[in-house]
Amino acid sequence: MKNIYFIVLAIFVILYVVHEVRKKKFSIKESFWWITASLVMLILAIFPYSIDKIAKFLNIAYPPSLLFVLCIVFLLFINFRNSKKIAEHQEKIIELAQHVAILENELEDLRRKERSK
Repeated sequence: MKNIYFIVLAIFVILYVVHEVRKKKFSIKESFWWITASLVMLILAIFPYSIDKIAKFLNIAYPPSLLFVLCIVFLLFINFRNSKKIAEHQEKIIELAQHVAILENELEDLRRKERSK
């Protein structure tokens, strides 16, 4: 019964993600995709021949290739989301740095005015 390892692994991943969300180290929004992937892994571990049926339905000759394609698409999706968030954060960092520079300049101007009095 080698599928028991995959069932245990899927349950472990779900519990780990939930644990990280509860400790506020991972957002609920981000955890959704990882829990979804873990549930798919759990379903495929419980019903191992379902991937064969899905591959046959999609006319894919080698069912494990479907599994690899699904994993690659999932990881590309996660990577795209992370890249998008990094770009958004970089924009915010630049904006905040500009605000800090403006405030520091205004503070320096105030200090100069006080010294000149």
